[in-house]
Amino acid sequence: MDRVPKLGQLITEDQYRDAVHIAVAPVVAGMTLKPGAHIGFTDNGDAYTVVTNAKKLIGIVDPFLHEKAVYEGDRFYMFLYPNTINSLRHEWTHPEFEKEDDLAKLEPTLYKLKGAVAEEKWVTDFAENMGSTYEEIMAGADEYLASGDYLVRGGTFEGYHIPDEFWDKYEVIKRTKVLNDERGSFLSCSC
Repeated sequence: MDRVPKLGQLITEDQYRDAVHIAVAPVVAGMTLKPGAHIGFTDNGDAYTVVTNAKKLIGIVDPFLHEKAVYEGDRFYMFLYPNTINSLRHEWTHPEFEKEDDLAKLEPTLYKLKGAVAEEKWVTDFAENMGSTYEEIMAGADEYLASGDYLVRGGTFEGYHIPDEFWDKYEVIKRTKVLNDERGSFLSCSC
């Protein structure tokens, strides 16, 4: 008698309480989704954005979310279908995830959506126009969100401000949501 829980199937024999491993992956909603909705990756090759109308459904939206909906751009955990992963040690593989080993070596803040290249270029051009760098502006935004501290470098930023468009690009690059009341200009001069 096999007493291993078989998720996704009705129980047909006596079972006992148990615990199970479920493979999860952080993903981004490509549309409004409901907890428990069946999802898969978009058809454009994006390895992070999920939708309900994907050609291949491979999991569900986190069914434990208390929200009534996950909105486009929100990050959440996708629970992969049972018995579809290739291995399990709390570090799993799945045929739909590309270059998993390479992704695992990246720092979490460096995970980027495919297609974020245009946003990175916009931020790079914006920073260079002020005499700064992509790295300095992004670090300044991180610090501002974490502590409210401004980015100060002499008189370099006098007359400059952070437009709302920057925060739109930041959200895509960082795969995070920045609330309206968190968006602000974090540039200051020491004058």
